[in-house]
Amino acid sequence: MAIKNILLIGGSGNVGTPILAAITAEPSLNVTVLTREDSKSTFPPGTVVKKADYKSHESLVAAFKGHDTIVSNVATLAAIDQLPFVEAAVEAGVTRFYPTEYGSIASSDGDIVQEFWDRVGFHGKHEVYLRLKELADAGKIEYTLITSGPFFDWGLQFGFIGLNLKEKKATIFGSGNQVVAVSNLSHIAKAVVWTLTHPEESKNKAVRFWSYKITQPSLLAVAEKITGTKWEVENIPVDDYINTAEEGKKAGNPYAGYQVLQGLIFDEQDKYGSNYKVNDIPFEDDRKIEDVVAEALKPFVN
Repeated sequence: MAIKNILLIGGSGNVGTPILAAITAEPSLNVTVLTREDSKSTFPPGTVVKKADYKSHESLVAAFKGHDTIVSNVATLAAIDQLPFVEAAVEAGVTRFYPTEYGSIASSDGDIVQEFWDRVGFHGKHEVYLRLKELADAGKIEYTLITSGPFFDWGLQFGFIGLNLKEKKATIFGSGNQVVAVSNLSHIAKAVVWTLTHPEESKNKAVRFWSYKITQPSLLAVAEKITGTKWEVENIPVDDYINTAEEGKKAGNPYAGYQVLQGLIFDEQDKYGSNYKVNDIPFEDDRKIEDVVAEALKPFVN
């Protein structure tokens, strides 16, 4: 099948914005953004926008008709809300559905996925995949899982990768030897477009790729070279970090799950597959890691 008409759900967030730009730049594709009826989101001039009542099956079906592919970028915590999208997509005749995925682990990775999300405490991604697979096996729809590893440029800015850029401090989990596949948002967007223009290669599978393979010490070395200073380093046993986060989750801290997620990504046993073995995208990120780190550090370097 050829993919032509894309409906993008979540076109204004961290990942949705570059994906919208990348699809718009591809002349073989048409893209429309779907928003809630009360949304105040704004988009670049010329963007076609539809509105729908996300709680109404009929409204979703009407919005989905005429589109062969839906790319969903809802937040991880709202992933379960995609189940009505999937049902409406089937009724509307949508051929391919991209659920919100990303991250280090793909929903198709078997029993270990359920264990991973049980520990993190977030549910939705795996459940949506199971429904999509059921429908795909019945020949009612196809799916593609975009599996990119942690967002690298975003992670630098918000400390997810362990660097505090403002204070020039680094948190190293364990020995720091765990290799993690990470991707820049712009590279993710280009990879999504590649899958859209290569539908057979991306049909009913998880597509894995990365911008860089990093360890925390190697990333710290890049930051120290750019700033010309030695950074303060704190070494934390990764199991202790995860256990503390899991206790916080049990105590009702809604954000502790992200700390669990962070710790599991840097688990030195690589139980959940953060060090990807195969890159499914036939091109590399065109940005050097040193340039991305330097750009992130720019506001904090005199």
